[in-house]
Amino acid sequence: MSEVLKTTSPKKIFVANGILHGHFTGSVEVVRELAALGHDVTCFVTDEFADRLNEVPVKKIVYSADVSEVAKKLPPYAPPFAINSFMVGKATYLLMEHLLKDETKYDYYIFDCFFDIGEMNKVLKLDPAKCSILYPSFILTDENQFDNARVIGLQWTSQQYNINLHDFVGLIFTPNNFKKLILTSKFFHLRPEDTDDTCYFIGPHIEQRAADKNFDFKKDESKKLVFISLGTIFGKDLEFYHRCIEAFRDSDEYQVIMSVGKFVDIAETFKDIPGNFSIYNYVPQTQLLPEVDVFITHAGFNSTSEGLASGAAMVLVPQAVDQFDVAKVVQNLKAGIELNKHEIDITPDIIKNAVDEAYNSRESFKAGTKAIIDSFKEARSNRTAIYNEIFA
Repeated sequence: MSEVLKTTSPKKIFVANGILHGHFTGSVEVVRELAALGHDVTCFVTDEFADRLNEVPVKKIVYSADVSEVAKKLPPYAPPFAINSFMVGKATYLLMEHLLKDETKYDYYIFDCFFDIGEMNKVLKLDPAKCSILYPSFILTDENQFDNARVIGLQWTSQQYNINLHDFVGLIFTPNNFKKLILTSKFFHLRPEDTDDTCYFIGPHIEQRAADKNFDFKKDESKKLVFISLGTIFGKDLEFYHRCIEAFRDSDEYQVIMSVGKFVDIAETFKDIPGNFSIYNYVPQTQLLPEVDVFITHAGFNSTSEGLASGAAMVLVPQAVDQFDVAKVVQNLKAGIELNKHEIDITPDIIKNAVDEAYNSRESFKAGTKAIIDSFKEARSNRTAIYNEIFA
C-alpha cells in the first residue's frame, strides 16, 4: 500500500480465514493491512493456504480441512458444492474446538462469511459487537440460491454442539446484524440501496503472486489468446469445456488455454485435443491474464476483478451464487458480455460469437471498466479509516 498505515490503539484480532481460494485471497490483504496498522493478528488458516501468510507478521493456527476420504465416497454426479459442504463442516468444528479452549482475550474477531457465526455463537458466547464478517462479494440476488443439500456436510458438527448450522451459501443472503467487511465497491454492487450501516465496502484485493516458473505456456503471437476458466469450484462442467473445444477447434484465429480444475482427469476426459488448445488442471491466472485477449470466466468475484484489472475483454458465464449478479453488473456497466445459462443454450456458436463480439468491443469496454476500477480504488482508499472505526 502506498500510504503509511497508522492506528492509535492496537488490538488483538482473531481472523478465521476462508477455506476456498477466492475467500482466502480476499482475506490476505486485510490481514496484512491490520498487521501493518500495528494490530496483534492471529489467523486460523488451513494448511493449504498457510504458506501464503509466511511474509505477514501474524500468528498462525494451522489446521487441515482435508476431506479427501469423504470425496472418494461421493458419487460422480455429486454437485460442485458437495465436497465444500464437508470442508465447511470440518473447519467449523475445528474452529469451535479451538475457540472454546483458547483463553486469549481477543478484542475483535473476523470470520469468513461461510462460518455461521450466528449459530456458532450459541455455544461460543462471543460479544456480537466484537464480531465482523468478511465477504468476498456481497449479494442480494433475485436468484434462489438456497439448497438444503449443502447442509449435509454440516450435520455432524451441528449434532456435536446441538446447533443448526445453515446452508453456508445461503448465509450470504441471510440478513444479520454483524458488521460486514465487503471486498467490492458500492458502485459495483447490484442493489446498493439495499445495504445498511453494517456494510463497509473496502474494495477488492487483486493478489500478485510470485511467478510460477513451472507454467510452461508460450503465446502464439499470430493468434488472439482466449483463456477459459470456471474457477476452483465449478470446474467440472465438462459439457461446457467440450463446447468450447468445438467452438474454436483448429482455429487459425484463436489460441485457447483452458483451466479445468484439479478434479478433472485431462487425459481421460479430453481424447481429441486440437492443436490450438492447451488444457491444464491449474493456471496461475494473474500471471497469464495480462497476455489474454478474451477471458471466458464463471464470473466469480475474484476472477472478474482480476479480469477487469488486466484489461482482457470478458465473456461471463455465471454458474451459481453471486456470479449471476456479478455478470449482470459487468454487462450493465458495459464492461463485458454475459451468457446466462438459465436464459439461453450456450452452444459452440454462441460461445464463438460472444468471443468475437467481446474482442471487437474491447475498446468500447474501456470506459465501463475504468468506472469500475475507479470505484474499487476509491473504496480501497477508505480502508484505513474503516479499520480504525470498526476496530477502535
